Amino acid sequence: MDLSLVLPTLGNHDRLGRSLPGLCEALVALEALRGRAGSTEIVVVDDSGDGSATAALPEILASLGGEPRGVAIRTVGTERNLGFGPAVMRGARDARGAHLLVLHDDVLVEGPGMAALLEVLEGEPAIFAAAPSLRRSPEPGAAPARVPARVVRLEDDWICVRDARGGEEEALASAPVAGHALVDLEVIPSAAMLVRRGEFLDLGGFDRLFGPASLEDVDLSLCARRRGRRLVAVLDADAVHLDLGDGLGDLLDAPVARAVTARNRLLLRWKHLATRTDAADHLVGLWRTALEAGLTGDRETLEGIALAMDRLGEMAESRATLSGAAPMDL
Repeated sequence: MDLSLVLPTLGNHDRLGRSLPGLCEALVALEALRGRAGSTEIVVVDDSGDGSATAALPEILASLGGEPRGVAIRTVGTERNLGFGPAVMRGARDARGAHLLVLHDDVLVEGPGMAALLEVLEGEPAIFAAAPSLRRSPEPGAAPARVPARVVRLEDDWICVRDARGGEEEALASAPVAGHALVDLEVIPSAAMLVRRGEFLDLGGFDRLFGPASLEDVDLSLCARRRGRRLVAVLDADAVHLDLGDGLGDLLDAPVARAVTARNRLLLRWKHLATRTDAADHLVGLWRTALEAGLTGDRETLEGIALAMDRLGEMAESRATLSGAAPMDL
């Protein structure tokens, strides 16, 4: 099989009802473009923990007149809600395709865009992941706005991920591959990315260390770049992010989401520390951060530090997988 589309979902019938029809149509068009009938599948990862997506699928397919010819659609379930990254890994291990197209369940990509992503990945072995040019639709009827590339920087010894500025985006431009214009990325967006299944799993995929969600795509990007692999956006492969609300802040209470984000920022920093000197400097900065948080009553930062400490053993195991890879100069 050529391509497996991995679609984690919490089982929201309305979201699947909006995304699945368009994705099925896109895969039918892709198979026609590539002349490879029966070469695609959709793996819906039901991460609801109660079978909601599995129960909703027959009704959605019935609204389409049945399963589209040549496109296999199936669900795999999780025993409980695991979060986006772990759900992707569940689907990736179960998938049958040589390539994985990982999507949020509110992202739409058309067949020509999928074909362009595959042509780029097949045309350049050094590329680990290819993303479409994402546009976000903030509200019904509004013109989708382009989602800027993200960059990773150290600010006050904390890893910061922010939108690239004009000059930074211009510096990302790259030579075309298979006739498609590209930009190199520092961070591949988890909302929509194409990877080779074997390579994705071999690299470790989305590290469970960062579950349920937040910064797993940044970690994957750093791991790939440490091994000299490229991450690219394909400019003529358009995708629309309906932005129906699937971030950590939509799933958890705001204080809990901030604490989990602080935890993951620390875990990411610890996993990718380059030298003992960096580690020593970081510990001094961390002590200062904890002291300031205590004095100002910044409960979320203190909770984030405590939560990160609780995962030190897992972090050390994860860090050990980086052995032999070139450290990143953040």
